[in-house]
Amino acid sequence: MPAPHPDYRFSLANERTLLAWLRTALALVAGGVAVGQFVPELGVPGGSLAVSVALMVGGLLTALAGYRRWSRAEAAIVADEPLPVSPLAGWVTGALAVLVVVVVVLVLLEAAR
Repeated sequence: MPAPHPDYRFSLANERTLLAWLRTALALVAGGVAVGQFVPELGVPGGSLAVSVALMVGGLLTALAGYRRWSRAEAAIVADEPLPVSPLAGWVTGALAVLVVVVVVLVLLEAAR
């Protein structure tokens, strides 16, 4: 006898969480494009390019991490197991904090010039 299908509300909530990760990824990519197009060098040669690339790579990694989280959670929902603990949110938050510190330093260098 096949296992009963889980409540659809759990799968739909998991899908909404994936969409939130994808919106965050899209915002990071859009920010990277904007920095690359409209921001000056930021105090060091290639500074804006480095920030732009970091934002876009961060967007890619965020999208992939969101999908991985969704996939693992969906498998747990179907198997009626506890949801797996994921360090992804902490990693994304930490990476974004480091990027903000780098941008602040670059902006201060630009202002000092």
